[in-house]
Amino acid sequence: MNSWKRWIDEHKLICTILALVLLIALLAGYFLYARPALIRSKYKLDYREQILTSSKEFELDPYLVCGVIFTESGFRPQAKSNVGAIGLMQLMPATGLEEAELLGLEGIMESKLSEPELNIRLGCCYLRKLLDEFKNEDVALAAYNAGPGRTRQWLKQYGTKEDGSLMYIPYPETNKYVGRVQSARGLYGKLYPDLVKPGGED
Repeated sequence: MNSWKRWIDEHKLICTILALVLLIALLAGYFLYARPALIRSKYKLDYREQILTSSKEFELDPYLVCGVIFTESGFRPQAKSNVGAIGLMQLMPATGLEEAELLGLEGIMESKLSEPELNIRLGCCYLRKLLDEFKNEDVALAAYNAGPGRTRQWLKQYGTKEDGSLMYIPYPETNKYVGRVQSARGLYGKLYPDLVKPGGED
């Protein structure tokens, strides 16, 4: 024991360098492997094919769709809100049935709206409709959360910024919602760069 202590005392510089190298290696391993794995476990990506198919059909960024699904339901297909929104994209039954009719889908009952493939398709259809109306992603997301009627009222009352987004969102929940979706969208883009192949092909 004393000989080891004596050797360490005589080679403090080497020991310090070795300790730093070990620390750097541990930190590198955490940030390169452990941390991404932990983040991926939270920001999981299920229903990849369904997301890609519906995103392509309605000309949406699949990462935006991922952001909406994560924020709305955490990728839980049986999620149901206090106000009755259901499924991965948390559609109100009336909205889901309206979008199903718009797409010419017959025999769609409310009980089927939580089925992942159908829910994603109807949610993407609704999101596309909001984007076409409001011409701005953040405004469309506000409408997705608070409803298009309230959003039209806010646009009329408060106006827009230079980038076309709402000047003011009086609902704190909706304001946070828009930020959470966009944040999740960015994370999904970083965590799953292979979701969309180079050249934009699915």
